[in-house]
Amino acid sequence: MTTTKPLTETTETTTDVNAEKYLVFQIGNETYGVPLLQVQEIRTYTPATRVPNAPNYVLGVINLRGNIIAVIDARTRFGLPPLPDEESTVVVVTQVNDKIFGLRLDSVSDVMDIPLEQVQPTPPIASEATQRFLNGVVQVGERVVILLNLREIFDIDALSHLAA
Repeated sequence: MTTTKPLTETTETTTDVNAEKYLVFQIGNETYGVPLLQVQEIRTYTPATRVPNAPNYVLGVINLRGNIIAVIDARTRFGLPPLPDEESTVVVVTQVNDKIFGLRLDSVSDVMDIPLEQVQPTPPIASEATQRFLNGVVQVGERVVILLNLREIFDIDALSHLAA
């Protein structure tokens, strides 16, 4: 049975007009965020149907109300060991360039307003391949939130053939 969680906003908000809402979540021990406008829903993970010759970070495809979408494992994409299918995780269904994809995450924490003027460039500590996945970092209270570039994570051109 698949459940959909409603998005709830955090109390960490700002009145700044130059702020964007971000969905904040965990992958391993790190906190990440994606623009809320790219998020369609959050679902409990159910195993995907494997696709032959798909990249190793592609878990497979799922049927989402009649639409076949590719599901990416964020842990594998970021070079972390994958979690077993039995582990309780979520899939965030996103829309990037009119394509719908799922991203399997460890957990979702909240929605927060992130002041755009506080977003800093990503420090050049990651490999060039990983750098392209990142849009910046921001300090929010005690947390550092890494902002992701979903277009690069999903590799739209390579994955377009997997989804209808």
